[in-house]
Amino acid sequence: MLKKIFTFDIQIKLGSLLLAVLLWFFVVTDIEYFFDLEIPLRIEGLSADKAFNNEIPKTVTGRFRGKGHTLLWASMTMPLSETGLLLDLSKTKNTQVYYLNEYFNEHPDRFILPRDYSLDLIEIVQPESIWVSVEKMEHKELNVNIQADIVPALGYMTVGDIKVTPTKVVVSGPSSLLQQMTSITVPTLELHDVDTDVLVSLPLVLEPQQLFSLDVSSVTVSADIQSIGSVEFQNIPIRLENVPPGVEVSVIPNVIGLEAEGGLDRMLDLKPEDFIVTFDYSENWDQEKHLYVPEAKLPMGVKRVNRFIPEKIEIVQK
Repeated sequence: MLKKIFTFDIQIKLGSLLLAVLLWFFVVTDIEYFFDLEIPLRIEGLSADKAFNNEIPKTVTGRFRGKGHTLLWASMTMPLSETGLLLDLSKTKNTQVYYLNEYFNEHPDRFILPRDYSLDLIEIVQPESIWVSVEKMEHKELNVNIQADIVPALGYMTVGDIKVTPTKVVVSGPSSLLQQMTSITVPTLELHDVDTDVLVSLPLVLEPQQLFSLDVSSVTVSADIQSIGSVEFQNIPIRLENVPPGVEVSVIPNVIGLEAEGGLDRMLDLKPEDFIVTFDYSENWDQEKHLYVPEAKLPMGVKRVNRFIPEKIEIVQK
C-alpha cells in the first residue's frame, strides 16, 4: 500500500512539474524579444562570364524582433528555408563596396522571409559592408599531381607507376588567378603494409573553393600491388654495344639465361625477348680480362636480376 501511494505521489509531482514547465514555456515564448540570427547571403545577377576574385561571406547576422516561440522556431528552421538576403550584382563591373544596411533600406524586397515566421528584420549587425571584386571568367586545363606514399607489405611490390584518373581537369575561375596555375595536387594519400591492388577515390579541391569550380569533383588513385616472385628466362641474345670501327669482337656464349625477380603476375606475362642483355665494349673492355658480367635492361615490373645463367660471359677480341 505504501509503495502504491508513494508511486502515485511521484507521478503527480512529475505531471505537475511538466505542466509548470509547459506553462512557463508558453508565457516566456509569447513575450517579444530582440534576437540575432544568421541568415544566408544569396548572390544573384552575376554574369556567366564573370567570376569573383575575392571571397564573399555565405551568411550575415541580422537583428530580428519577434515573439519567443517564433524566434525559437526560426533559429531551428531558417537554414532549411528560403530565407536570405539577396545581393544583386547585375550592375557590378569591377570592384564595389556594399554597405548592407543602406542596401537593405533601399531594397527591402531583397530580404526573403517565409510568412509564417512573423519576424521583423531591424538591421544587419555584421558584417557592416561587403567588398565585391569581379573579373573575367576563364577556363583552363590543369595537370593533376599525385602525392601518394604507398608502401607494399613484406613480400609485395608496386608494379608500374601510381596512377591518377583523370590526369587533367578543367578549372573555371578568375582570369588573374588561373594564369598563375599549371597544376592541381591531389590530397596526400598514405597507405602502409599494402598487399592488394589500390583503387581509391579522393575529393579534388582547389582553395579557396568559393572562387573556383572544377569539371570533376574527385579523382581515382590506383596502384598495381603484386607478390614478389622469381622466374627464369632462357635464350636471350647478348648485344655488343659501342664497338669501335675495325675492331672484331665475339661473345661466348652469344645467348644467355637469367633469373629475374619482380611482381609475379607481371613476370608470368613476360617473354625472353622482353629483356635486353648488353655488353658495352668501350666502357668495360680490359685486355687483361676475358670474363664479364653483362648488364640487363629490365622491363617494367621487374625488380632485379638475381643471377645470369651462366654467371659470366667471355669477350674475345680478334
